[in-house]
Amino acid sequence: MKLRSLFSISIATALCCILSLDGFAQSTRSSYFMKTSYTRTSLNAALRPDQGYIGVPLLSNIYLDARTNTFNLENLTFPLNGERVTFMHSQIPASKALSNISDDNYVTTNLAFSIMSAGFYRGDSYWNFDFGIRANADSNVPKSVFELLKVGFDENETVTHDLSNVSLAGSVFAEIGVTNSRTFLNNSLTLGARGKLLLGISYVDLDAESLNITAGSEFWRAKSRVTLKGAGPGIKGKYDENEYDPTKQDFDGFNFGDFNIPGYGLGIDIGAVYDFKDAPVGFLRKLKVSYALNDLGFISWSKGNFIQLSSPETEVIVSPNDYSTHNDGSTSIIDIFDHALDDLRQAVNLHEDPRTSGYTATLRANMNVGLEYEVWDDKMTAGFLYSTRFGNYFTTKEFTLSANYTPKEWLAASFSYSLAYSAFKTFGLAVHIAPSRGINFFLASDYSIVRISPQWMPTSTKAINVQMGVSIPFGGRRP
Repeated sequence: MKLRSLFSISIATALCCILSLDGFAQSTRSSYFMKTSYTRTSLNAALRPDQGYIGVPLLSNIYLDARTNTFNLENLTFPLNGERVTFMHSQIPASKALSNISDDNYVTTNLAFSIMSAGFYRGDSYWNFDFGIRANADSNVPKSVFELLKVGFDENETVTHDLSNVSLAGSVFAEIGVTNSRTFLNNSLTLGARGKLLLGISYVDLDAESLNITAGSEFWRAKSRVTLKGAGPGIKGKYDENEYDPTKQDFDGFNFGDFNIPGYGLGIDIGAVYDFKDAPVGFLRKLKVSYALNDLGFISWSKGNFIQLSSPETEVIVSPNDYSTHNDGSTSIIDIFDHALDDLRQAVNLHEDPRTSGYTATLRANMNVGLEYEVWDDKMTAGFLYSTRFGNYFTTKEFTLSANYTPKEWLAASFSYSLAYSAFKTFGLAVHIAPSRGINFFLASDYSIVRISPQWMPTSTKAINVQMGVSIPFGGRRP
């Protein structure tokens, strides 16, 4: 994978929202309070479905999610003479082009794919087994990158842009998990824990501790102190001849050896649910509170499958692309950033560091706090869920309100609204069909109405996710 590709993950994922797609867990928050949902165990190890199940192999849980605070067409394009043009158009002033860009512009993405899973009750205990693949990525592009593109070639002055907050961190790993939950205190308290064996497949961590580019009318002068960590089967650095200086060799990506498991790790989820059904005050008896901490753990990458590169803080002259070709605003956003990524690759002069050992990376931990109140006996509840995801370089939060309706034992639905990313432009919806015999099916999304362009780019949406699964009922219902 080229360094250009590493940068591209952060941009292309944000713009297209189609890569491995929340880092909060492996289930939509719309399913958190649904009694029929067996995937909600991944949000809180103490939450249990109404009945046991056997997941249909490869189809029991497919979950995709992406969220951002900036990257959509509404922020990067503008109306002009009856059409939309990019922020690079010469008639779009810099103040307007940068008005919707934050100091830090992040994307967080996640994929969860279950290969095999099953859950069943044994007495008052619930057991769940799952084997699947997970992938996630966090990336951040500072506002200074957009400023560099928009005003970096002002012929009247030379300007220095600080790009130090550029970052990217991501991993792909297999997860083998076993969950057990039990009830206590006359079934008022449920405690659950999930132990996980993790098999690392790949890892990347790009951190620009210092990256300054002084832009002139004809060239860029760059100084950087950047670290790139990578892991994969037999990973080695690849170097190509410098396009502008044949005496130099530039890092140009990775080569890989024979397949093996490059990393091993452990993880744990813990959760609790308390039902106030025996409370002395009447209105409290319809209340449930829940708390969970997930993905506490690590993956250790072995020496032969890990590489670290860094750039000494030396000056590099970059002959940048000609951005005047984008001034008519007709070029696609992808092409604009493609040129920018080429130039950033030149500015970051990476060299391999000698290492005598491997590397241990922590998981992206997350926390869920839930309140559920029964509105209609065994039929409808109102829920509030607060979720926090502790990322490598930034923390994201979400507040979700939901109305959860179970008209029949085999049918459940949830209507939700997430405050941080929906912006009154979308809502969540989950539907579960769960008969005691036959095939169970669910479809859910926390952001179910998404406006996209003909090129499948989000127009105003800041988040998108979808989840689906198919299973077969197994064993009895919850005691």
